[in-house]
Amino acid sequence: MTEQVVLVTGSSGGIGAAIVDALVNRGDVVVGADRTPRNDQNLASFLNLDVTDEKQSKDAVHTVIGRHGRIDALIHTAGVLGETADPLTTTTEEFERIMRINATGTFTIARETANAMRSAGTAGTILLFSSVAAKEARIDYLPYNASKIAVLHIMWSMAKILGPSGISVNAVSPGPVNTEMWTQLAAQSGSAQAARNARARELPMQRFAEPDEVARTVAFLTASENRYLTGLSVDVAGGAHLGMGT
Repeated sequence: MTEQVVLVTGSSGGIGAAIVDALVNRGDVVVGADRTPRNDQNLASFLNLDVTDEKQSKDAVHTVIGRHGRIDALIHTAGVLGETADPLTTTTEEFERIMRINATGTFTIARETANAMRSAGTAGTILLFSSVAAKEARIDYLPYNASKIAVLHIMWSMAKILGPSGISVNAVSPGPVNTEMWTQLAAQSGSAQAARNARARELPMQRFAEPDEVARTVAFLTASENRYLTGLSVDVAGGAHLGMGT
């Protein structure tokens, strides 16, 4: 294991913060990026980043390289759920906004990081965040689900393009995780605890994941000795698809 320079977007969120902690404990140089900082994070530095702003994404990659000489890993967790559960009352404006954040934002930061790695000859890794919601038909939060399918296609394409350069590209697809995003979803259902309990009962493991469980998967996929793993979507979902959907 060697020290890696890692850019974590969405570093102030529940999963992002757990990833920061795991990678700092591993000995990595971790640069966080988000719209607002989180208190008491042990980061090498923090960058203000709106992933819908193409210039900010470009500048973030160039800033990391300017400060630390390279980027060995990008972990892109930034994303939003959306405000409207019912697809038939979701506005086109909201659909486009969520796609711009979750899908277009992912493409932009992945593209910029890929070009920087190839230019520097860095055999790095790019890890994107999809969701198990991308893999089955659902009756709510359609823009979110659609955006996470797009993330998988970005990952597969980038894995094929970047493989000859020694750069691995993978995705983590969480199921329900004890984070602020699930709190929002449960609250919008009208009965937060009942919604959480009902969703947990659908899972073979009968519980939500904790953020640090997702972070441990991230640490494995971004470890320098695991660069041969590429084009994978790893569900951290307690067996969510066993008997459910495809």
